[in-house]
Amino acid sequence: MPVLSKRFLLSWIFSSLLMFGISYTWHGIFLNDVRNLNYHISIYLISSSIVYLITGFALVKIFSSLFIIQMFRNFIVRGLVCGAALGLIMYMSALVLGISFTKNTSMSSILIDVPWQIFEQAMGGLLIGTFYSFIYEPIPINRSRDQV
Repeated sequence: MPVLSKRFLLSWIFSSLLMFGISYTWHGIFLNDVRNLNYHISIYLISSSIVYLITGFALVKIFSSLFIIQMFRNFIVRGLVCGAALGLIMYMSALVLGISFTKNTSMSSILIDVPWQIFEQAMGGLLIGTFYSFIYEPIPINRSRDQV
C-alpha cells in the first residue's frame, strides 16, 4: 500500500486536527494556560500546529506498521493502544525536557496531565482506527501480465 494513500492522508490530517483541538480546548479554555504564555499566542499556535501534524503523522505510521498490525488486528483497539502509548511517551519526553504550562511541576499536576495526554492521543488513535475501518482501498493488481 502506498505511503500517501487516502486512508493515510485523511487519518493523518483529521487526527492531527482532533488532537490539536482537544489540546487547545484543555489548555486554552478549561485551564486558561494559553492566557499565561510568556510569548505571543501566534507562536504557540503555529508551533503546536506543527507538533500535532508531526504527532499525527507519527501516530499513523506507528498504527500502520507491520509489527503493530500483527499485534492488534482490530483497527479501533490498535488506534487506542497506539495513541495511548504515544501520549505517554510524549508526556514523559516533555516532563524530562521541562516543557510544561505549570511553573512548579508537582505530583498532583503529573497525575492530572499524564491521563489527559494519554486521552488526547488515544482519541487521535481512535479516529485513525475509525478512518481505517471505513475507508476502503482496493489492493492494486499487477496488470503487466494482461498486456501480453
